[in-house]
Amino acid sequence: MIRKLLPILTLSIFNFIAVAQTTDYSKVIFSSDIYQYKELDPKTHELGIDKDLLVDIVGKLGDSVYTKKEQKEIIDKAWLAFSNPKLFDFVYKDFAVTTHNNWGKMNAKGELVLEPNPYLTEWTVSIDEMPYFQLALSKILSHYSLITYGDDADGIKSSFNELLITKDINFQDPKDGDWAYSYLETINDELLKKGLVALVTKGYYNIIVCKLIEKEELTTLFKKIDWDFIQP
Repeated sequence: MIRKLLPILTLSIFNFIAVAQTTDYSKVIFSSDIYQYKELDPKTHELGIDKDLLVDIVGKLGDSVYTKKEQKEIIDKAWLAFSNPKLFDFVYKDFAVTTHNNWGKMNAKGELVLEPNPYLTEWTVSIDEMPYFQLALSKILSHYSLITYGDDADGIKSSFNELLITKDINFQDPKDGDWAYSYLETINDELLKKGLVALVTKGYYNIIVCKLIEKEELTTLFKKIDWDFIQP
């Protein structure tokens, strides 16, 4: 079942419509370890990064599992995270917090201590725009089951159950001695029959699946944020 998307927010400079929160914050304490957040927003247009890039990426990854309206919501979130992390954390507070796995820790009272501005924090500690763009986009695409992760053969097999495009495909189990890339080669033999291909980031094991005929175009799009996906 495709995940239910959060309501789309209409933004204006002077007025924000609050998004309904789904997290129980009764035991959440917001506390930051960041002494001072970056004041400048990430450069986007100056680096040749625009919203159309996200339109193309999300469209190619999600056209078979999400409607155009649903894709637009994913794109709008990703673009706001790219262009204004501070505003993103404010408008999509619940989304920002819940898309950071293991974010925060329990204190002695059993309260969950969370960074109030997780995406702004990632931008603050990032050395420049490209690593931040990669991290922000990976978290957003992961939430919508358009990217997954696996660093060994067994982990990769289970990770394909998390991708909407492959969750109904019954892949064969890894063989003894299989490692991440060798098992991905086996997976791609099966995906080829369906006109699909699995791509992985070299050394980091972020995995996407797309139409084989769109592989070259999609990898070129990701390279615009210095993110290299290859076919094992």
